[in-house]
Amino acid sequence: MVTSNTILFTIICVCGLQAMILSGLVAFKKPRTLANIFLALLVFFYALIAINIVVVNVMKDYDMLHVFRYMQLELLYGIGPALYFYTKCITHPQFQFRKKDFIHFIPLLLEFIFYRTSIYRTGSDGLYLDVMPTNSYIYLTQQWIGVLSIWTYSIASLILLKKYQKQIKEYYSKIEHLSLKWLQTPILIYISYHFLWRIVTEIDRFIFDKSLREYYFLPNFTILAIITCWIGFKGYLKKTQDVVNLKPFEKKSKNSNATKDQNFLSKFKHLMETRKPYLNPDLNLAMLADLLEMKPRLLSSKINDNLNQNFYDIVNTYRVEAFKERLISHDRDQLSLLGHALECGFSSKSTFNNAFKKITQKTPSEYLRTLKKTS
Repeated sequence: MVTSNTILFTIICVCGLQAMILSGLVAFKKPRTLANIFLALLVFFYALIAINIVVVNVMKDYDMLHVFRYMQLELLYGIGPALYFYTKCITHPQFQFRKKDFIHFIPLLLEFIFYRTSIYRTGSDGLYLDVMPTNSYIYLTQQWIGVLSIWTYSIASLILLKKYQKQIKEYYSKIEHLSLKWLQTPILIYISYHFLWRIVTEIDRFIFDKSLREYYFLPNFTILAIITCWIGFKGYLKKTQDVVNLKPFEKKSKNSNATKDQNFLSKFKHLMETRKPYLNPDLNLAMLADLLEMKPRLLSSKINDNLNQNFYDIVNTYRVEAFKERLISHDRDQLSLLGHALECGFSSKSTFNNAFKKITQKTPSEYLRTLKKTS
């Protein structure tokens, strides 16, 4: 327990309750989707954690802690599955939650039952005794398994996102609005939160004899409440059209000695050099396939096999080359570096800088300085 702080309690309660309201709005937002339901659950579970801290400390102040032990609000085991299935829904819009998937939430049910037992009550109270009883170690084990569950599902979610990021590069040359970066941020925040929280509390427990608890305990949950409220708000505003349904292409083993399709290479090079479709920032695989009179899946396979690059990278390679040509033209100084990049088909400064650095190992500014020295 920590010393009560009215200001922090108020912030936690306001943000926590607001997050709960937002979770309800997200769950019933039209059109109703499975992704929104899991996001709502995720926000709700984290809001519960924040509200739980305020309730337990207030009831402690009124000498009613024994009553709180019968109404524990924290539900750690629901966070991981909710996060994972939300990510699954976002990266695979056709995903359907089946009966067998309920097995992931069985630990949540067991956790809820555990909090209704005397093992939890005596174990939780025993944490504050000089010599902890056996039930306290059972309670701590249950808590640690819950945290490991969150880490495991979070890592699985990040893997799904990474695969999605790789997959969209097979289809699109403009991926900023499809990258789901806003989702990666809360995943990383929550992974870091539980990791740092456990590290700090254990260091404080074994090295400082819990003397630092007053400095980090309530501020930590205040930040958690604010972040959870933000995620709920961001989720409520998220546009459904940002989600695309991608079908994975068949993976083929890379063989650098494989015979290149010279007919395809000639046709592809001629199209890119004459019609310059890469100048269109919204160019995608289907559009390029139409120009080449090919099916998108076949085109993607041809690009990977013959150019050793995915669609996204090969298009940006042509854009970088076009940018380099503009820098040696007579009207170079009429536009800024970003202006030239936009003219070459790039849609943002960050995408341009990343692509240019990846291809040339130099920043655009460094490349221009080198060019001026040699000219």
